[in-house]
Amino acid sequence: MAQHHTLWQHNILKDGVRDRLGFAFFAFAALIAGFSAWQSPSILAWLYAFHNLLLAWFYMKREPAKRYDRVGLWLGLTAAMLPTPVQGIPSSWYLLIPGLLGYTLILWSLMTLGTKFGIAPADRGLTSRGPYQVVRHPMYLGELVFRATLLSSSGNLGMDSLFLFVILTAIQCMRILREERWISGYDRYLWNTQWRLIPLIW
Repeated sequence: MAQHHTLWQHNILKDGVRDRLGFAFFAFAALIAGFSAWQSPSILAWLYAFHNLLLAWFYMKREPAKRYDRVGLWLGLTAAMLPTPVQGIPSSWYLLIPGLLGYTLILWSLMTLGTKFGIAPADRGLTSRGPYQVVRHPMYLGELVFRATLLSSSGNLGMDSLFLFVILTAIQCMRILREERWISGYDRYLWNTQWRLIPLIW
């Protein structure tokens, strides 16, 4: 019993260190994105900065994990560090609408997760409310839509940018597959929410 309590305390301590590092990482990302948005202001650019700031805030509020995936952490950080074009973004309505829809899905998912949010696959309890009733990973879907909109609206559709987006999509899919092996009670969740990312496709 004492050994179990000591292990629990050790996990809490490690979670605290990870939370501070995650806060520092996304706070710094918010500053960089905010500076970029200041240089080339647009709604989408400011939303990207706000998104990083919101992630930093959630890192300071989240619950400790019962289990934790280190490989998933590096995948999540790699996805977060991939360059995202935010300069020179026009405010064309036909690009603004999917960008806002993608970000709305991100925000809705974040608010639904609350203190269970994390970059790495970790067991902080299962969430099956809100957008998680439609697809199992709505935040990843929102991020992909949002970043695709940033890419399309930046005027930089070269092969290097498209290649980075393909890498991002592949990383998100890998995170999805790892996450589904880490959360307790996921087998029951599969029966109620069939699609991982895109309804009727995957």
